[in-house]
Amino acid sequence: MHGKKEHEMGRKSIAVIRRKEFTEAFFKVVAEKGLAGATVREITEVVGFSQGMLHHYFVNKEAMVLEVMDYVATTYMAEFQQGILKYDSAADRLKFVISWFNDLDRFNLDFSRAWMEFWVFSKANQAISKALQECYKTVKNIIARIINDGMRTGEFRKVNPVIAANLLLACMEGSTMLWVVDTKATPVKSMGKQTVELFLHYLVK
Repeated sequence: MHGKKEHEMGRKSIAVIRRKEFTEAFFKVVAEKGLAGATVREITEVVGFSQGMLHHYFVNKEAMVLEVMDYVATTYMAEFQQGILKYDSAADRLKFVISWFNDLDRFNLDFSRAWMEFWVFSKANQAISKALQECYKTVKNIIARIINDGMRTGEFRKVNPVIAANLLLACMEGSTMLWVVDTKATPVKSMGKQTVELFLHYLVK
């Protein structure tokens, strides 16, 4: 029985590693070739899977995109929410949110370019559109709760927390979009610091 559990844990850990490898390879290929140009052959060459193995896990490109988005939603969001809990004040939590989304090691250029491709794909694909909506809904709800907590404790002035959360997310995503368009002329980290100053000036009494 003990050996069986260890075997199952080993299979799970391998599956986690494979999932991460596939996600990174998929982002890389989509960032370079676009979603339309991301062929099975190119993806398997980067990740080191056989085409048969890839087809075993994913029936089509939509399934690949959904897998990647699910990985981001589960893995990244777990890390995100754990990070927020390290801070007590609403202002510090908001600072963390902005700095987290401006971490270019996590959300690098490959990630950002591929994510924009998902936006385009979502216009013609209901499943991708729904997955994107859920990702952004989760983040917006977290930000709105932080703002609401700040108002409740008297740290922030009274605002509509949902609208404020939408504004903050739009600022962060907008800076990413500018960075993708022109990497040399868009200082994302500096813009993140300015975003912190702007929003705290807006929210703090």
